[in-house]
Amino acid sequence: MSPIRPLERGDLEAVTDLYETVFRVGLPRKPGLLAEFERTVLDHPWADPEIPSLVYEGPGGAITGFLASHVRRMRHGSDPMRMACSGQLVTDPAYARRGIGALLLRHYMGGPQDLTITDGATDTVRAIWEGLGGNASALSSLSWTRVFRPVALLAEKAERHRGGRPVRGASAAARVADAVAGRRLAPASVATVAEALDPRALMDAVAELSSTRSGSGRRGAGVYELRPDYDEPFLEWLFRETAAVRARGELVRRLVRDSSGALVGWYVFYSRPGGTSQAIQVAAAPASAGAVLDHLFRDAAERGCGSVQGRVEAPLLPALTARRCLFGRTDWALLRSADPAPLNAIAYGRALLTRLDGEWWMGHHLADEGPRGSTAVAARSPGRS
Repeated sequence: MSPIRPLERGDLEAVTDLYETVFRVGLPRKPGLLAEFERTVLDHPWADPEIPSLVYEGPGGAITGFLASHVRRMRHGSDPMRMACSGQLVTDPAYARRGIGALLLRHYMGGPQDLTITDGATDTVRAIWEGLGGNASALSSLSWTRVFRPVALLAEKAERHRGGRPVRGASAAARVADAVAGRRLAPASVATVAEALDPRALMDAVAELSSTRSGSGRRGAGVYELRPDYDEPFLEWLFRETAAVRARGELVRRLVRDSSGALVGWYVFYSRPGGTSQAIQVAAAPASAGAVLDHLFRDAAERGCGSVQGRVEAPLLPALTARRCLFGRTDWALLRSADPAPLNAIAYGRALLTRLDGEWWMGHHLADEGPRGSTAVAARSPGRS
């Protein structure tokens, strides 16, 4: 009998204890972590019994490994697809030589899904994926950063290195220096207008940009040939869960229109005044990526954010390079599919596949909010796959 089986509700206490032991080293136990796992891997609206989260049973039935499954419904053109996001991966260090993580991943990749992804992988997990036939998405493994307050940003990084202890006098000095630097780094003025992005508005916007009328005329697809097949129950759950990760900041969702009311695009980001904000979805109509980014940058700057950061997506790259953004490495984004069509859509910028659609935003490994809203993380990076 295989030691790998689907996660059951009765396993959650053991899974939570294992996760706390391995990935929250140096942090107090997180209240509600068990319930967080329950909501995100068992009770979300798109949970799929055919693509379950997995546990590895060691001697005596003890849980010595866990792999979270986050299933997303997608469409490629008009065809429905199932995407499996390989999430939190944790194994008992006492059994490290057994390769439990690789065994869990191999089992998971053998499921019935059409596409398997992860958006928060370490170098170790990337090596396992590549050994199992997966590939890294080079572009989506890069980050962009638009800085508004450089001194405040440096002070935030210094504070993190000091374990959350503020640098004496840094706040006053940062305000003065940033007042000068901010004139040169201020975002462009915008002519667009923004409104609330609720589940129905997002569904309508995705549908509009997936229509052949909004794209380049390719048969069966618009701007986004591959995209999430959102419905209201799922988006209500998603927006509620993302907003609950307060350690990342205040969740902001905006739909952007031009002066005539036509759709320009939308964005979702965590606002962190005085620190680095994280954009988890930015989407735009054809030739409108710059206008959406300008509105995002203006919004973040007016909220007092020191910078805003996101993952590089192919449709945004030209506009990002024209807007004083800095680029660097981030967590590995990994892909695997037997069908080249969704992989091609991602590679050639015809996909709406963002951090909002994976597990990057989840806060299982995060501590409570620190000074000035800074986020503390576990001493060891979670082995998210």
